[in-house]
Formats: sequence, structure tokens, C-alpha cells
Amino acid sequence: MLPLPLSILLLLTQSQSFLGEEMDVYSEKTLTDPCTLVVCAPPADSLRGHDGRDGKEGPRGEKGDPGPPGMPGPAGREGPSGRQGSMGPPGTPGPKGEPGPEGGVGAPGMPGSPGPAGLKGERGTPGPVGAIGPQGPSGAMGPPGLKGDRGDPGEKGARGETSVPEVDTLRQRMRNLEGEVQRLQNIVTQYRKAVLFPDGVAAGEKIFKMADAVKSYLDAQQICREAKGQLASPRSAAENEAVTQLVRAKNNNAYLSMNDISTEGKFTYPTGESLVYSNWASGEPNNNNAGQPENCVQIYPEGKWNDVPCSEQLLVICEF
Repeated sequence: MLPLPLSILLLLTQSQSFLGEEMDVYSEKTLTDPCTLVVCAPPADSLRGHDGRDGKEGPRGEKGDPGPPGMPGPAGREGPSGRQGSMGPPGTPGPKGEPGPEGGVGAPGMPGSPGPAGLKGERGTPGPVGAIGPQGPSGAMGPPGLKGDRGDPGEKGARGETSVPEVDTLRQRMRNLEGEVQRLQNIVTQYRKAVLFPDGVAAGEKIFKMADAVKSYLDAQQICREAKGQLASPRSAAENEAVTQLVRAKNNNAYLSMNDISTEGKFTYPTGESLVYSNWASGEPNNNNAGQPENCVQIYPEGKWNDVPCSEQLLVICEF
């Protein structure tokens, strides 16, 4: 009989051996190849595998539809100012504007130069004899007259004195006669000029005559100039009415002498004087002509004025 400690040791040794065999049998039944569950390193003598990166590239896919436009980006910084360009050619003039409001009455103009002496009117009927008024005061003595011709020698007698007042009176009469002769000569000259044309009307110191022709402005001026007159230039309502009578008789428009050829909008007489009288129609002058400027003046049968191109063919009326 073995001692108790040795028996216990033997028993433990047999139990451990039996337990190891059971564990080996269980492992063979239940565990598979461990390399199927985890990635194992290849054996030392095997070939290394490929990772797929050396394969051929597959076909390219079709192009997809365009996506929606993106949002506009923020505005960029303002660039520097460019150089100023050269001035372009002038544009065509625009249409003439509407006439402005009528201005106020200007200051009175300078008096015009006196016209030629008018025709002497017919002698009126004598008026009734009035009562004799009181004698007026004696007038001042006039200037000495021209020296008269020497008279025939008288009979020899006592020596007399020369009458100075009588000589002065004769001289004054001579001067008066010379002025009257000059006035009559002017009247005769005026009649000689006016008789060249068939129709005429007198107004004050002027005679307006119809030339019985239809001309442009320059040709009309020439006709009147050759007759020692000028185109009609009415300077008052009475003179304008005299010209209107001639125009109304022909039922046609006629030229007046005034124009604004030198300065647009400033009408003057041929002498360069500014107008002292006008009778423009409503809205005139307006220089409103599409083809050419209206630098001359015509008078209507009703007496109103209008600006027209100087190439218009109008009646010719001269004044003397």
C-alpha cells in the first residue's frame, strides 16, 4: 500500500493526461482551418498575389446631363476709368423749337431818318373870313440878304443913303424861292420815277407802285433799283395799308424789302436799320421751312407779314 501523498500525486498526473487528450479531440472536431477565418500571411515559398491595380482600365461611362447653373459670383472691383475718346462729328441740327412767349414792350426806338418831301396836296376850299384879330408884336429882324444888282444911275441930285433893310428882305426872299424850287424839283423827280409803273397808291410822303411782275427777292430788288426806288418798306400802319391795297387788287402775295440775311431772327431794312414797324401774322416769323431758311418777308392780301425763302416768286411793289 502506497503512502497517501504519493497516491494523490499519481491521481493528479493521470487526470491531466486524460484532460489533454479530450481537448485535442474537441479541437479536431470543432475548429476549421484557421486561415479561413483570418488573413494569414502567405507561406514563405509561395508567389505574392496582385492587388488589382495592374488590371486594364474599364470603358468610360456616358457623359451625364449638365447640372443647373451656379449662382452668379460677387461683382468684381470697378476697373480704372478709360481714356477720353476723341470728339465725334457734330450731329444734325434738331428741329426748330416752338416760338417762345411774346416779350414785353421794349423801349422806344430811335426816330427814323426823314423821308423825301411828299406831293403837294390840292388846294382846299377857302374858309369863311374871320374877324380881324389884334395886331401881333413885330418879329425879330432877319439876317441880311444877298447884295442886289446895281441899279441905273439916277438923276444927279442930293446924295441919298443905302436902305439896308430892303436888301436883307430881298435876300431872304431869294432863299425861300430856292427852297421852294428844290422841293418842286424833288416832286417832279418822284413823279418821273413812279410813272414807270401802271398802278400806284400814295401814303404820306411815299408812292407805292406795282411793277406788274412776279420775281425772286434779288430780281425784285433789281427792278426797283433800276427805277430809282426800292422794294416796299412800310414804316407805319398807313403805309402798310397802302401796300395792302395793291396786293389785294392782285390777290397775290408780294415782297417787302426787309430781311434777316445778316443775322437770323433780326429783320432790318436794306440800309441796315432795325424795324420801326411790323405787322407779323400769328406765330411769325418762325423760319419754319424744311428745305431752306426763310430770310425774306412777304405781305398777304389782308396786310399781315410772313417770313419766306428768298427764292419764292412773288409780286414786286416799289416805293418812291
